[in-house]
Amino acid sequence: MKKALHLLFTLLLTFALQAEVFACDAPTNLRFQVEQDVPGYGYKYKVTLSWDAADGADFHSVYFYSDNYPNGILLGETDGLYYIAGANTEAVFQFTVVSHCSDGSSSEESEKCTVVIEEGATPCLTPSNLQATVEEDVPGFGDKYKVTITWDEVASAEKYQIYLNYDEFVKTTENEYVIGIAIPTTLYIAVASICADGESPKTPYLMVKIDPCMPPTNLQATVEEDVPGYAFKYKVTLTWDAFDNASSYTVYENGNWRGYSNTTSFEIGYNTPTTVFYNVTSSCEDGESDMTDPIHVVIGGNEGPCSAPTNLGATIEKDAPDYSYVYKVTMTWDAVDGAQAYYVYVNGQEFGLSSANYYIAGSDVETTFTYQVYSVCANGESDFSEPYTVVVTDESLEEYANRFEIYPNPAENYLKINTSENINEINIYNIVGVLVYSEQKFNGNIDLSNFNDGVYFIRINTSKGDVTKRFIKQ
Repeated sequence: MKKALHLLFTLLLTFALQAEVFACDAPTNLRFQVEQDVPGYGYKYKVTLSWDAADGADFHSVYFYSDNYPNGILLGETDGLYYIAGANTEAVFQFTVVSHCSDGSSSEESEKCTVVIEEGATPCLTPSNLQATVEEDVPGFGDKYKVTITWDEVASAEKYQIYLNYDEFVKTTENEYVIGIAIPTTLYIAVASICADGESPKTPYLMVKIDPCMPPTNLQATVEEDVPGYAFKYKVTLTWDAFDNASSYTVYENGNWRGYSNTTSFEIGYNTPTTVFYNVTSSCEDGESDMTDPIHVVIGGNEGPCSAPTNLGATIEKDAPDYSYVYKVTMTWDAVDGAQAYYVYVNGQEFGLSSANYYIAGSDVETTFTYQVYSVCANGESDFSEPYTVVVTDESLEEYANRFEIYPNPAENYLKINTSENINEINIYNIVGVLVYSEQKFNGNIDLSNFNDGVYFIRINTSKGDVTKRFIKQ
């Protein structure tokens, strides 16, 4: 699965600062990490921005500064301590972060951190695959609970810094560390690499609950069709390994309660093909555990996964009636046969889910972002669509059209387009609206030698919208 359902929900398009009183402190120790050609990532460079939180901060706003945006723009918001952005070209920019506290106040912007994206960079990478196992009453171990944390090695790391409950805890040269705990508690653990040229950003904090109620493990599902005597066409059987202190288990389907079980299995029936995900929790004397990681199950159908969405676009409205943001951005794509839903990703992060072939987002500031979409069908997911970049600006489409000059006009054998803007696609229509020419990879010239004389309209598809110009072929 490409989606992780408990990923940070990072919004590119959210709130402006609402408080003039700076009651909470700005984040500190801003830093960045650049990775190149990361498998499965949609951009050439993956940029991870991170920082240390101020006490009491509930979430953070991240701002972007460059030559094109000397006054800064809102890049996004996150309730974590990092933000991921993608880039396809080398660049230098700066970022700052603002804390938003539980009392409704916001801090000043942090000091600026300069980010350098360059070809062939070999940064001190953040450790990946941070995990923790908890064992109870291990023979010969001095504490009641033995917590073993592990992570994947980083080739350039000389040591690793372990953070425990948001403070520096200990350094180690190994990619494994054991912590002894005497009583039930909750730990928050992160790890950073220490290389010859500095320290990497931390991993996201891993929450480890050490108490008598833990989620079951090894959640699995089997799907059977047309089982004799079974009331539904499809029979899904969920199984899991028991947690010793659990009195019962709760099953969730697509995030919603589905039922209880006093055993380590649960059956669910369906009459039509679908795709769902399940979680299970343990119920103990002192409450309910966290959910298991989701398991995604494809039910029914004989065809392969559906196609990726095509023809992505966007429309931008300013001060739309009854809309709460300054800019209303409607992302669109062509519907895919058999698709039950679409997942929208913005700058490589999961942004939202739609049952229709559009998604609406809002912004109070001018910004630029890139989105992709994939389809979810009864038999699985499609690949990602091609990326589409959206420019949210105060400039009207009519004003924006002035950035595109077509010449010569009238034209004889060729037509040129002079612009510094990105062009996604060009379509030319004759005077009665028939499409006579289409090009997706525009190289600056259009050959008109096979066109009949007459009036034509050229439609230029851009991240801002469609720009239409009129020309004459003679």
